[in-house]
Amino acid sequence: MRSKKVTPAQKTLLLAIDEWWKRFGFGPSVDDLLLVTGEKSRGNISRKMKKLVELGLCVHKPRMARSIRPTGLKVRDIN
Repeated sequence: MRSKKVTPAQKTLLLAIDEWWKRFGFGPSVDDLLLVTGEKSRGNISRKMKKLVELGLCVHKPRMARSIRPTGLKVRDIN
């Protein structure tokens, strides 16, 4: 099994999504993630979210707002 390669920016986004779920009980919007991470581009956030889904670290329902959520992984243990 190959290990999942996560960039520091992707890890920051993953932690932000996880914390949002723990705090509010629903997923963050792209704009929420812009504020939390300090990113300037909605496209960058969307691209990183898509990559997290491809890596299997998050799940997301297409065309459904605030549906991104971490999978059952312990996200703080990702290297």
